[in-house]
Amino acid sequence: MEKIQITLTVEESKELIALAVVEHRDLKQALDCGKVLLKGGTTVSRISEKITGIPLRISGRVTERGTVAAMKDAKHPHSIMIENKNFENVDSRFRENICSMGGGDVIVISANAIDAFGNAAVMAGSPGGGDIGNALGGFYSEGAKVIIPAGIEKMVPGNLTETIKETGRKNKSFSYGMSVGLFPIAGEVITEIEALKILCSGVEVYAMGSGGLKGANGAVTLEIQGSRESLDEAVKIFKQIKSTAINVSGFPDSLRECSFPSERCASHIGCCYKSRDMSDNKKTKIGFVTIGQSPRTDVTRDIFPLLSKNFEITEAGALDAFTYEEICRDFAPKEDDDVLVTKMRDGSQVVIAEKYILGLLQNAITNLENEKNDIIVMLCTGKFPEFEHKNILLTPQKMLQDIAKSFAKGKKIGLIIPDESQKPQIRHWWGDVDLEIVAASPYRDFENINYAAEHLKSMNVDVVFMDCMGYTAAMKDTVKRITGKKVFLPRTLVARVLNELE
Repeated sequence: MEKIQITLTVEESKELIALAVVEHRDLKQALDCGKVLLKGGTTVSRISEKITGIPLRISGRVTERGTVAAMKDAKHPHSIMIENKNFENVDSRFRENICSMGGGDVIVISANAIDAFGNAAVMAGSPGGGDIGNALGGFYSEGAKVIIPAGIEKMVPGNLTETIKETGRKNKSFSYGMSVGLFPIAGEVITEIEALKILCSGVEVYAMGSGGLKGANGAVTLEIQGSRESLDEAVKIFKQIKSTAINVSGFPDSLRECSFPSERCASHIGCCYKSRDMSDNKKTKIGFVTIGQSPRTDVTRDIFPLLSKNFEITEAGALDAFTYEEICRDFAPKEDDDVLVTKMRDGSQVVIAEKYILGLLQNAITNLENEKNDIIVMLCTGKFPEFEHKNILLTPQKMLQDIAKSFAKGKKIGLIIPDESQKPQIRHWWGDVDLEIVAASPYRDFENINYAAEHLKSMNVDVVFMDCMGYTAAMKDTVKRITGKKVFLPRTLVARVLNELE
């Protein structure tokens, strides 16, 4: 028996678990000849994206501010029923849809807590647990199978049965966010361990530790034992997960968390922000605008650790309202168009003409200012015309370019850009500078970054500028290691400038 070891971040674990649930025998059978109900949560939303192509609306969530909700109650579905290859929003009749299910059908609902005894529980911030609490009896009385995808990070000490008895949402004098209670759910819990056993036959999996630094907060380190064939399959899965930009799954509007006052305050109790025992007013609000779709967690995961804790972040994307097919059909560049490269919410790359999105970007900026953001930041190094704005609008292109030019005055700059078609316009933007330009998309295989770095090394550049917000800190480290040169990364430069505006 051979062994391998892997560490997965929280979002990578959710991706692994989602891959396994989609391959679960009972779920596949229910999709073929029964009903499947998906109840919203970021892990189940990821499963929904794989089955239906759409994320789900996220309601409650835990952030560093505590147990909070969405800023507003979007109309996008929180729970969907899938039957005969079609799906529908069942939020308005959740209980009756639960009661219509029976043997052979499957309910997928995640948990906020699991324990070593196989128990699971969901936090409830609304009276009676909201729709789920009211329909809970139907989860079990009608005979449907319940699958509970939940990462090892949700493991809590003790016995949840006892914890549920001792806790509740009422009579708390202080709470970071809405006061919550717990209600139990029973079913087949799928952690990373069970997920690997579904995806790779014959393996044994052991959790060696949890937690980590930087983006590995809540991560899990696993040892997997098995035959060479099964371990090769596991490594293949891990490489796929690790080489893909993985965002928090959920309908974008619902990922913006509440702050006082909001339309959700009426049903919440104990909240220290609502009672004004704690104030959000000290935070500077920053709105990030992407030329693609929000949220851009692949970008912000390198930015957030560098930012002051006194910032509150929201995001908006120019293409949030469009499908991949619509973008490819209506936004594709023609000859002589200025070209931009960005990504969809599912991680896929799209190439668009700048002229088609200028109005959409203006709308996103205006909407973020209407939401009382003090600073708006463009998450793109492209060159844009002036936008209308009342507050600070940070457009990185000129600022970052001036920094690079100043540092590399009289030297040769190696420029890494996303797409070959951008070379003429980018050379024009940079003007009379000694440039060596190489294309390597941040949204493709990591090997193209290695190739770009090797090329710049062979051309003996003096400094490297990675001219796109999509490039990651890990990519910067690779380019720096291969070239041996100083490397400028736009996303982290922007973060350090923002800290001066606190």
